[in-house]
Amino acid sequence: MTVKDARNAEMERLHSEGASYAALGRQFGLSPSRVTEIIARIRRKRKTLQLLLEAPLRRTT
Repeated sequence: MTVKDARNAEMERLHSEGASYAALGRQFGLSPSRVTEIIARIRRKRKTLQLLLEAPLRRTT
C-alpha cells in the first residue's frame, strides 16, 4: 500500500465516521471537492470488487 493509498483509506474511514469533506480537506491539505472525488473513487472500486466477488463463475469451454 502506498502512502497515498493509506491516506485515502484514512480519509474514507474518517468520512464514514462523520467528518465533513471540508474538515478532511483542511486536515489533509486538499480541497473539499478533491476529497469528494477521492472518496467517490474508493467507494466505486469497493463496489466493483464486491460485485465481481458475488458474480457466479463463468464456465469456459
